[in-house]
Amino acid sequence: MHGKTLDCHRREPGPEEIKVKRTGLIIVDDSLFNDLVDLGGDIIISERFDAAINVPHHSKNGNIAAHSLETAGYALQIARWLNQHGISVSEKDVVRASLLHDIGMTEEDIFLSPSSEKGRTHPVEGARIAREEFGANEVQVDAILHHMWPFCCLTPPHDAVGFVVTAADKMCSLIETRRRLI
Repeated sequence: MHGKTLDCHRREPGPEEIKVKRTGLIIVDDSLFNDLVDLGGDIIISERFDAAINVPHHSKNGNIAAHSLETAGYALQIARWLNQHGISVSEKDVVRASLLHDIGMTEEDIFLSPSSEKGRTHPVEGARIAREEFGANEVQVDAILHHMWPFCCLTPPHDAVGFVVTAADKMCSLIETRRRLI
């Protein structure tokens, strides 16, 4: 999602915009950002998501919050394309699962664990956090639990939402890793 930085000068910024600006994420367009806020604003302004800003991830300057927002943006666009082509995918479930897919890494014991363990444990902890703190439904929980497929999770997602989140996550991970190498 490369483009202009979030323009907070056009009006008084909301708490979501202030937080997104702190993540260092670049927003492609205001309408996509507004849709992310409409579908997952409670997650974006939460203390848990705030903690994710301080957890490094993938790129040199990356963090869990920016990665999750970027994943949610790509996932929403994929879901919209699928919906336009006759494959029904819940935009709300896609955005919420994307915002929470790596939230398990905000737990210190998981973040500090070896990479080989982290790939298996952060989805389980993320699913627990999503259920308990954000009221995630079963489709969102399944997407979070299986987003590491096929790398660390042998079972694929059970719903189109999970496949969209997984694809967007892998795409963002590749982009962010490339940024680290440049």
